[in-house]
Order: sequence, then structure tokens, then C-alpha cells
Amino acid sequence: MMSRRSVLACLAAICGCLCLLFFWKDEEERGLVFSVKSGFYEEPFELKLSAPAGTKIYYTLDGTEPAENGSVYTAPILIDDATQHENIHAMRTDVSVEFVSENIETYNYEPEYVLPDYPIDKCTVVRAAYCDVDGNFSDVSTESYFVGYADRAGYDGMNVMSIVTEPDNLFDYDRGIYVLGRIFDEYEGAKYAIGHLWNTNYAQSGIDWERPATIQIFDQDRNVLLNQNCGIRIQGGMNRLKTPKSMNLYSRDEYDNMGRFYVDLFGTGYMADTLTLFAGGDDTLTKSQDMIVSKLVSDRSFATMHYEPYAMFLDGEYWGVYWLTEKYNDVYLKERYGVDKNDAVIIKHGAIAEGLEEDITLYTDMRTYMENTDLSLPENYAYVCELIDIQSYIDYYAAEIYIGRYSDWPVNNEALWRTREINDGEYEDGRWRWLLFDVDGLALSADITEMDTMANTMEQSAMFRNLCQNEAFKRQFATTFMDLANTAFEKEHVNSVVSEYIASMSEPMGVHLKRFFGVENIDLFLDAMADIQSFLDGRSSYIVEYMKNGLGLTGTLAPVTVEISDTAAGSVVLNTIEPVFDENGRWRGEYFTDYPVVLTASANEGYRFVGWESTVSPDEWTVDGETVAVPVKGSGVGVKAIFEKTGE
Repeated sequence: MMSRRSVLACLAAICGCLCLLFFWKDEEERGLVFSVKSGFYEEPFELKLSAPAGTKIYYTLDGTEPAENGSVYTAPILIDDATQHENIHAMRTDVSVEFVSENIETYNYEPEYVLPDYPIDKCTVVRAAYCDVDGNFSDVSTESYFVGYADRAGYDGMNVMSIVTEPDNLFDYDRGIYVLGRIFDEYEGAKYAIGHLWNTNYAQSGIDWERPATIQIFDQDRNVLLNQNCGIRIQGGMNRLKTPKSMNLYSRDEYDNMGRFYVDLFGTGYMADTLTLFAGGDDTLTKSQDMIVSKLVSDRSFATMHYEPYAMFLDGEYWGVYWLTEKYNDVYLKERYGVDKNDAVIIKHGAIAEGLEEDITLYTDMRTYMENTDLSLPENYAYVCELIDIQSYIDYYAAEIYIGRYSDWPVNNEALWRTREINDGEYEDGRWRWLLFDVDGLALSADITEMDTMANTMEQSAMFRNLCQNEAFKRQFATTFMDLANTAFEKEHVNSVVSEYIASMSEPMGVHLKRFFGVENIDLFLDAMADIQSFLDGRSSYIVEYMKNGLGLTGTLAPVTVEISDTAAGSVVLNTIEPVFDENGRWRGEYFTDYPVVLTASANEGYRFVGWESTVSPDEWTVDGETVAVPVKGSGVGVKAIFEKTGE
């Protein structure tokens, strides 16, 4: 009989053999294995590759497909600081018409693009695949390695993205999506005319100009958030002429059997199927305008995007500062508003961006009615409120007018959405709602601080002009406009957002401007930010007066003070905002005397609302439960919400 010790020894031996068998089997199932995963490392190291027995590994270091261009792996690969290597793609001059002609006066950019005369930052991209005895190649695996970045300027607090694709997908004369290409050379029109600018490879759109790529995302702590295959396209309108260019990233089943980017990139729980890497558009020197405006008005009743800053590397070379944002599509609407994505309709630039071809009649019928109907009549305006979410429209137009949008808005760059069918959901009522995008040009500039964009919008938009003939609309627009002026665009709030941006982005933008414009300091960035700050600081006094004149108001601006007896007891909504009270439980703003201010009190648990006090006689109030409408007097008005603990 075997001793207990012998039995245990035998069991251990059997377990060891089983583990070894499972390990061998796991090695076969795992396929190609990198000894070190993508990431940031301070010291050079040797990368080892392994694959199933009987196969041969091929790899590349230039982004090309290893099946066609790879070297046979025979020994570990030294991974060191790739920045010392020669600049390749960064030296191309066919990525923008700016490099090839000085005759495009309308589209010359300041400052001018230059090629970097120093080794730009780089990472090592390793692409590998194995080949079996029958000549069949495995799927390509891609990893990106950043060596020596701990103290490198421009990356502190930044996310990092590495986009890797076959270089010909970007730069090939015939099929490259990032270059002027054959389309530019074979254009038959006048050389460098506007039509010529649009006849380039990078101006093409649609699925035929989508290319496969691998993206890897690292967060601020250098954790790998995502390593996924996807499709890439050039994104945008006139900004395609510039470099760096914006891109859309598409998760599709054919690339990775995923259909979504299953990572929460914006802290919202939203798992997108399409993302946009936004290069800043016309906002070349700061890349701040879209983000700043979206942040200032993110609590309003139109959609805004989230913006996360990234340092982007393209096939291993530093490609500048980008913003990662959502893309407005059916998945976005499903995640943001809880609607059936198959029932979503999005209109952009007056055309169907999401939905069925016949859905365009839903839009054109609405526009036709609103542009050709007497909206001063209450019954017609009541029908308008069934067609559109009037607060969404007012919020959106008030914000755009305030920031100085003109020229290509509102005649263009406008987006809105609705559900095709009417259902029970909060946002499934079939009404149109607005989507904010593209505020990076022709806005927020000191030289237009005094521009009357209220008058310009009334002139350009028959829909807005007609709405302004209705008294109910005028009242709602005027009070909403002042709500925005007193909160979203209030000087202290604006300065806080702008200062935070300057503090966090000065160094990254310094690296970016040196890469593309040869600028050795951040003065251009700081000067451009000062220009935005100047506009926002000085805008209110002009645009508020223009709004008054445009609506034909006859009153004057007067101070409105709102108080609360105990900030822990409850909250107060003033018109469309919830004032943030100071340590004394007080908030102050300004409103026109033409219309009363409307306040609603809400008690927290353990408290109850008692009533209102005001500097205006109660005989002049209009009270409805916990809501009160108080007229604004020329000398101002004070209103106080009184709460007490329950049981007292």
C-alpha cells in the first residue's frame, strides 16, 4: 500500500503534467504572442515574439503589412527611443495644397506650414503575423512602444493615441486618403481654383475612401484603454485642406467583430461605434473654441459633444494635438436620449445624415411651414411648438448668436434631429432638437466683438425672422438669452474655463506648433487665447443690446437678486437656470424690464418650502404653487425663497 506522502506526490506529478499539457494547448490557441505589450517604458528592452510550432513569424517596423513586406523573425527585436530615427511621413509636402502653391490667397493659413527640421517624437510600431506550412498568414497583430517619455514636454495630462495603417492607405498616389494624389493632378479646371482645391484624394468621402487601421489608446496614467482594428476616413469640410487633418474612426464587424468601441472614453458610459479625431478646424493656433463653447453651454437643451485631448501618433510619428469626440449618429442618439436608433433622423447641412431618404420630407415640410407662415398668430405658433422643441431651438440660436457665428451659419453648419415615429419616450415625440457643432471659425474673435449677429441671423434665416414676430417666442428668447449671459457666458465662469485650458494645454500646444509651424515658443498660442478671452470679456454689452433691438424690446436692463434662506434646504430655478448661490445664499444677474422673471422653489428632504419674499409688492406677483412670476422694475428686484425644516 502506498503511503499518504507517495499518493500526494503522484497527484502533484499528474497535476503538473496536466498543467503543462494545458499550457502547450493554450500556446497554440493564443497564436502570436508579444513578450511585452504596448505601452510606455523608460529603458530600451528586447521584444520576443512567439507563435504556434511549425510556423514562421514575419514582422515590420514601418507600419506595412508583414505578410507582404515583413522580415523573418529570428532574434529578439531591440525596442529603444524611436525619436532618434529619421522623419518619414512628416516630411511629405503632398498632404496640403498649401505646400505646393502660393497662389491660393483665400486659403493661405497663418502661420505657414513648415517641415520639421529636427527629429520629431516617435514610437516604435511592431506589426507581426505568422505563416503556416501551407503559406497561410494569421491576422496581423500590432503593438506600439514609447520609450523615454517620462519627462518629455507636451504629454503631461494628455491621453495618447497611436494609429497604425499600411502607409499606402494614407499616402499612395492613387488610393491614399491623406494626399492631393492623382485626383488633384488630373483636375481639368483652372489651376488652384476653388474647384481644384476640392478635387483631391483627401477631399473624397464615403466608404470607398475608408481604410483599415489599428488604434491604441493610452490614458493619462499610460494604461491601455483600447487596442482595436477599425476603419479611418478623413473628416470635415474645408478643413480637409489643412494638416493635420481630422479623422473619423469606425468600428465595424469586418475589422474586429466588435461593432463598437467598448470602452468608456468620455466618462459617460457611452460606447460609440464611431469616433471623431478633431484637429481643431479653423482654430489652428489654440484648438480650443469647440471645446470651450461646448463646455460653457453643456447644460442647455441642445446636444453638445464631449472633448478629450490627445497626442496622436500616425504610423509611429507624432502627428499633433487632437480632440477625441463623439460623432452625431443614430448610436449617439440612442445612448444620449434613449431613442430607438432605427427610428432616428438627423439632418446636417440641410441633407439627411442619418435615416431614410424619404425622411427629408419631415425636415422640408417643417421648414416650409415655418418660413412661409404668419407665426405671429398664436394658433400657428402653437403648431410650431408641436414641430420643434422650442427651448432647444432658442438655446441653440441664443448661444450661436452670442458667440458671434456668422457667414456660414445659419445658412450652413446647422444640425438637428427627431424620431421618425411618435412613441412614449421623453424624446420620442417627433419634435426637432438641435445639435451643436463647428464653432471653430468665424466666431469668438476680438475683431467681431461688436458684430451684430442678431441682425445677421434674422437676415439669413427666414425661420428665425418669422419666429421673432411672435410675442411668446420673443419673451422666451429674451429671458433665455439673459439666462445664458448671466451664467454660461458670465465673466468669472468664462475666465475659469479659459484659464484652465491655458494651464493644461500650453505645453502640448507648444510641441504641436513647433511640429507643424516651426514655432519655438508658445506666444502664438497665448496671443490667440488672449484674442478669444478679449471677445468673451467684451461681448455681453454689445450683443445684449443687439438682442434687445432685434426683438424690439423697450425696457432697460436692471439687477435681479435671488436669495435663499438656507442653501441646504432646497433649490431655486430662475427661468431656465439654477442659480449658484454664494456663501451668503445670494445670486445676482441682469434682466430686461420688459418681462417678469419666473422662479420655482424645490425643497430638499427634511425641509419644506414656506413662500416668497420680494422687494416688489405681492399684488404684482403671479403665484402658482411653488412658482412665482415677479416683474422686473427699473431699479431692480429682489426675490427670496423661504424654507424651513419640517416639524418646525
